[in-house]
Amino acid sequence: MPKYINRLLKLPVTYLYVVMIIAYVIINVLCNLILIDVLKLASVSNEVVRGQGILKIFLYAIILGPFFETLLFQFIPIKLLSTYTFFKQRKLLMALISALIFALTHMYSLYYFILSFLMGTVFVFFFFIMEFKKRGTGL
Repeated sequence: MPKYINRLLKLPVTYLYVVMIIAYVIINVLCNLILIDVLKLASVSNEVVRGQGILKIFLYAIILGPFFETLLFQFIPIKLLSTYTFFKQRKLLMALISALIFALTHMYSLYYFILSFLMGTVFVFFFFIMEFKKRGTGL
């Protein structure tokens, strides 16, 4: 296993969350700089949330959305794919398929699709690391 993976596995769970948040911020900033500023891609509009109550937005965006997205785009696809011998040895391919499914459901704009794909990849690797820490298998 590569050194950086071993280092991540040794980190406490709290630090792993901090690493994931830092990765999110870096990817978001880079996507903004490259995709919006350089390539002039349109960002996503906030029209969907306009007129919604703050409690409703909080409930959907912070509580329910991440729970169901994790279930539908990480847990179920990875568990289904890992039943096939072909995919058991190809974690990167499983991660990319999961991230692609995640990104395809976030097709608000090309910018948001790319951002969602990159973040989906980070999330699925975080999922693999947490599975490994929990069960000793998964990477």
